[in-house]
Amino acid sequence: MKRSFLTILCLLCFISLFAQKTTVVECDSIYKNKGISIKIKNFEAESEGYDGEKNSILIINQKLNGKNSVLVKDSIFSLVQKIEFQDFNNDKIKDILAQNISDVRSNWTYNLYLYHPKTNSFSKVIGFNEIKNPSYNSKYNLIESHVNSGTNWAAFYKIKNNKVHNYHIEITDDGSAKSEKEYQRALKKITEKK
Repeated sequence: MKRSFLTILCLLCFISLFAQKTTVVECDSIYKNKGISIKIKNFEAESEGYDGEKNSILIINQKLNGKNSVLVKDSIFSLVQKIEFQDFNNDKIKDILAQNISDVRSNWTYNLYLYHPKTNSFSKVIGFNEIKNPSYNSKYNLIESHVNSGTNWAAFYKIKNNKVHNYHIEITDDGSAKSEKEYQRALKKITEKK
């Protein structure tokens, strides 16, 4: 009796450890009357997510008039399967961010899917998952990365043809007057390049 109970308990623990986790997000509040939903289905046990590992399938689906259409199907790594919505191409329509990894200092990375309202489609931005803590600066049409580390720093990027362009400018980001001057110099240098 004890042996059977322990066997069943071990089996249940094993099954729950390797069970697939699925996250579904209905997007009606973001993409009104489009019938768009997002599903992330985890297919592996948790791992670190480095070196190109994939552990999930991301599906952006559209259901209109009883018809289902898959708009995007992508193999990704997503540690916590978090979905966020932010505008990253200055069209005033939110794009989809699917969480990728978080490092030891809680610097998060994401996969980015830009929404194109004219064609009702999404495109993945290649290399975006390399940017830590991305935020969009709409005034300069730039992506900023503010990284927490031994010395906090910031870097600057732009999306060109669905790929990330790195300006290779890094500055100290400690909130001091000196780092604010570095930030303003970096923005000036980037805008002069345009």
